[in-house]
Amino acid sequence: MKIDVKQIYCGQDESLKNAKGKTYHSSYKKVALNKPAYEINENGFKLDNQSDKESHGGIDKAICVYPLKSYRYLEEKYDITLPTCTFGENLSILGVDDSDICLGDKFAYGETIVEVSQPRQPCWKISSIVGIKKLTAMVVKEYKSGFYLRVLQTGKIRPQDKLELISRDYPKLSIEFINQVAFNAKENQENIKEVLECNKLAEAYQVSLQKRYKEKEVGLQEWQEDDYN
Repeated sequence: MKIDVKQIYCGQDESLKNAKGKTYHSSYKKVALNKPAYEINENGFKLDNQSDKESHGGIDKAICVYPLKSYRYLEEKYDITLPTCTFGENLSILGVDDSDICLGDKFAYGETIVEVSQPRQPCWKISSIVGIKKLTAMVVKEYKSGFYLRVLQTGKIRPQDKLELISRDYPKLSIEFINQVAFNAKENQENIKEVLECNKLAEAYQVSLQKRYKEKEVGLQEWQEDDYN
């Protein structure tokens, strides 16, 4: 499998206001870059910045990826128009969606090697920054989260480089499947146990999923609601 990268985005820290007028810092708003080459280290694109390092970035969330197919799905189902880089992703990819990507998938990407570490966990900032009510809820309920990559081998990439699948060890554990079972932990206890047993799952996500498993949680989490902050 070879996946085309439509666009590369990077962001810098800026001051934003939520719906209640409260100021916070975020690097969510990313811009399209068109350089001949980009350097990727263990924390992702060297030109990309993370403001909230507690929730975003780090080795297991080095590169955020979102499929264009999921844009089209959400636009058609909810009759909305999504601007470019709606989801603050670093890579916008073509031809696949979250059902085609599995936990632990390893890709060659230019000089680098990257690995799928977890689904993205959408928070209230998506609805707030984009200005579409309940957008975060739409993403969560449709299991269209996008996903994160960790960097196993650093190096340079070019805009024309594709994500080329090297290996797939967990074909059952697609990003969409993980999102589905996490959304309804009460009815997916055995499935969640299988996800938790995968040693490729990012530690922070594992902690979050373990909590949902133990408490048999169903539906959105508090920090995914529009009025959370």
